[in-house]
Amino acid sequence: MKLSFAVVLIVMTGFAQAREADENYTLRKEIDFILHLIAREDFDAGLHLLDRLDKVDGALKDSVNYLSGWVMYRQKNLEMSALKLLKVREESPVFYKSRFFGAYNLAHVGRHQHAQNTLTQIPVTPDSMHEAMQRFQLSGVALLQNDFDTFHKHASLFDGRFHVMAQQEHNMLMHRQRFEATRTPSPFLAGMLSAAVPGLGRVYAGKSSEGIISFLYLAAMGLTTYDFYRGGGAGSPIFIISASVTGIFYAGNIYGSAVAARRVNQEFRHEMEQRILFDMHIPLRNAFN
Repeated sequence: MKLSFAVVLIVMTGFAQAREADENYTLRKEIDFILHLIAREDFDAGLHLLDRLDKVDGALKDSVNYLSGWVMYRQKNLEMSALKLLKVREESPVFYKSRFFGAYNLAHVGRHQHAQNTLTQIPVTPDSMHEAMQRFQLSGVALLQNDFDTFHKHASLFDGRFHVMAQQEHNMLMHRQRFEATRTPSPFLAGMLSAAVPGLGRVYAGKSSEGIISFLYLAAMGLTTYDFYRGGGAGSPIFIISASVTGIFYAGNIYGSAVAARRVNQEFRHEMEQRILFDMHIPLRNAFN
């Protein structure tokens, strides 16, 4: 009786191990097929199959999260990509790639504080490439936040030792210099200048052609209104209408100058953000792709 029970136990264990091995084999085959779809850039089909594997665990779970995050990254769905990549565990061989790209994605969508926290928590070895990458990415996030003190703290340790980011370290320092050298126009001052001389605020904001056109247009309207005044006096209906229209355009000139200054600042900020993000991305591509 005891022997029979032992035999049954061994057989059942064997069946369980065979079933587990068969399941793992099936999962590996399915992941191989998903990789084939991704290589063909059939991302929607790949994500659909990856969603079906969401309940796996262990190393396979890391693979599913990594592949899902990478496909979403390729699709420019950066926030969801970060969510998946940041689930990859530290023991995974793609942990560092996942964590750095996840932080970059967060920075790209404007979640700067989350990106900074993610980067700070990455475990790195002193004097390693990962430590240099962490420092470099943190410097980029600091610039995106206009946190120049934190930028200098990280940038002061740039040494160009790792070729994957040496040029970009130099570029990041140049971006900081450009922030210091570029005069950003004040919307309030632009409005006040255009109140004094129509169009002058736009010239101050760097939109010289718009300022000249605005000045000439309002000057022509003012002269026309003056002619109506000379011809019919202050009570003339046509003078009143012309003066009212000229006043509306004069007020619009003031407001438009303030808007122009704000637009110039936004354009400069957008340009710098794109340059910073571009230089943050290149070392990641060089180091991990």
